[in-house]
Amino acid sequence: MISLKIADLLKKIPELKLIQGDPESNINYVWADSRKLSLGDIFVLPEETIDKQNFYLKMAKEKKVDTVLISKKDSKLESIKNFSNVLESESSLGETHGRLASTLAYNPSKKLKLVGITGTNGKTSLTYILYHITKNLGKRVGLIGTVQILVGDKHIETGYTTPDASSLNLILKEMVEAEIEYVFMEVSSHGLKLGRVAGLELTGAGFTNLTQDHLDFHLSMEDYLESKFKIFTLLEQSSVKNKFGLVAGDVSYGKEMIQKITESNLKTPISVLGVSGEYHVSNSKLGLDGSDFRLHKKEKNLPFIEVRRIKTNLLGNFNVFNTAFAACIAYELGFDWDKVIHSLSNIPTVPGRFQVVPFPDQSRIAVVDYAHTPDALDNILKSCVEIGPRELICLFGCGGDRDKTKRPLMAKIAEQHSDFVIITSDNPRTEDPNSILDEIEAGFSRGFKRYEKIVDRREAIQRAVSLLDKNGILVVAGKGHETYQIIGKEKTHFVDFEEIEKAFQNLENSR
Repeated sequence: MISLKIADLLKKIPELKLIQGDPESNINYVWADSRKLSLGDIFVLPEETIDKQNFYLKMAKEKKVDTVLISKKDSKLESIKNFSNVLESESSLGETHGRLASTLAYNPSKKLKLVGITGTNGKTSLTYILYHITKNLGKRVGLIGTVQILVGDKHIETGYTTPDASSLNLILKEMVEAEIEYVFMEVSSHGLKLGRVAGLELTGAGFTNLTQDHLDFHLSMEDYLESKFKIFTLLEQSSVKNKFGLVAGDVSYGKEMIQKITESNLKTPISVLGVSGEYHVSNSKLGLDGSDFRLHKKEKNLPFIEVRRIKTNLLGNFNVFNTAFAACIAYELGFDWDKVIHSLSNIPTVPGRFQVVPFPDQSRIAVVDYAHTPDALDNILKSCVEIGPRELICLFGCGGDRDKTKRPLMAKIAEQHSDFVIITSDNPRTEDPNSILDEIEAGFSRGFKRYEKIVDRREAIQRAVSLLDKNGILVVAGKGHETYQIIGKEKTHFVDFEEIEKAFQNLENSR
């Protein structure tokens, strides 16, 4: 990586100010993680307690780092005087970090057609579908998501939705070097609010929905919405030609997002997927072998609407939405319409997203899904009801040290749609698992008895499988693609898919 002088960075990033040091100093890269620092890097000082900041600064000095970036409020911190160069951010520290990372990596996003997707639910499935459409069209494509990062066919595992700004720009740089052309990226509200994606040059941006989640971080739905809206501000700032946005209108907070976009007078063309929008869906038909629907598209500057039939192997109403949204994005990218529709007929199952686990004799199935919010659980259970099973069993839990308000809401939803419910541990983390189950249980109606509480998730899955009748569906929700369970501070291997397969096999062997 070629270094830049501090003077160059000051010219490129107006909110950056040198309050101490030499503008001719060379900079290699930037990190907020002191463990990743090396000589010539900038250390972004986290906005923590003074004791923690001093500890991190000491680590940075041990790595022979000479330059530190601080927020304005930390300018009087005594230990920053030990650094040759002190840079101050006159705006959000996170956003300045993002712009620095992008600049020092030589703006890799500008050399890619980067499409960011945000929303409470659907990001993973949607980016995964878009990745496979693009790959099927013979184009070089990358994916940055919750489950994995794909550079072409190369897999990189990740444990977060949006990587930190420094890691993200190095991933994008690697994609440029691998001659990737299109990249589809999940963009979390955390990543938007904390500035992890600042400085990126987007070609497209999509908003899928907004439902209750992450209120331990955002504190209010208004703040959550404002964070999601930042993706369109980022799109507006992009210098990419032929950029576009797409908003789902007939979803939770769809109208509010459209209103914010309208009030902001954005110049970027932004289309709506909804009954009153440029695109909308009709005549959905659902079955065990796939889904079938019509996608309506208003032709620009023409008085008629084009209607195309789309068939996909993906199950459930939510996947009708996902495939329709993906088709609209693909159209906005200029892909061949007929080839896109053909690609949608056979999309690989997204890991942990309505992932079907069949019983050995195919007489019943389990569905593994990441649904960990009230809206997501509601959607997955409704989709299973529409398939028409003989019975529907729902097994779920709620993560510890996270938003507590959704726990009773999820119980009400499970009760409403299921024949039987088992509540169990998700990732309890440092909370008492029994207390979490008590808070979930409080959401059941008085007199509701069609449920069991089983703290141990493995035992709960075994119990649910033993109860599942022929032609029934078991929904195991909450963890999806995750390969671990966090109890206390210990992380152990645990995969819902594997546990269900074992329980199915044991049941088959015991006959």
